[in-house]
Amino acid sequence: MQIENGNLVVEVEGSTMTVPLPEVATAAKVKAYLVPEAYRPGRLFISVTVPGQPEDVPACSQDLVELLGEDILEVSDAAILNAAKAAKLTEINGECQKAVAALAADYPDSEVQSWPQQVKEATALSADPQSDAPLLTAIATARGLPVAELASRVLQKMNAYVAASGVLIGQRQAAEDLITAAEDLEALSAISW
Repeated sequence: MQIENGNLVVEVEGSTMTVPLPEVATAAKVKAYLVPEAYRPGRLFISVTVPGQPEDVPACSQDLVELLGEDILEVSDAAILNAAKAAKLTEINGECQKAVAALAADYPDSEVQSWPQQVKEATALSADPQSDAPLLTAIATARGLPVAELASRVLQKMNAYVAASGVLIGQRQAAEDLITAAEDLEALSAISW
């Protein structure tokens, strides 16, 4: 049994089998087992175990299993880059989420949850001043404002929020494009929120 160019090459009952192995970002232990045909067609069971993960073993009677060999699957540059890209995207997404959340940080959750209804009613009122707007009417009454003025303020704030969040979302998407296009770790490390 040996690993050649990312493939496991192993002799099984007089035949040479070549099995592609996954790219790994950390060196992994590869084991090949001969198992019953009823358990695995072709009788070959392959385990690829990275450090810190449990080893995959055949789930059949161990007295019917034969270890054919084991080897180390070396680190793949592509897998390292892909893992770093995934980590960078998670970082960028988290920063974007914090920035978008900051736009609404000065408002209680109950008010934020009412925004879609407020916008719906304000939009309806801008199209037809006689529209039913129970939420805006209640808010306007409590604040001592005309409903039409409150509706106008709601739409202004909605437009400002949409513009601000749109900028942040656009920045996140631009960073994602850069992450996807990064060809090496140096280019990836230059990407920041």
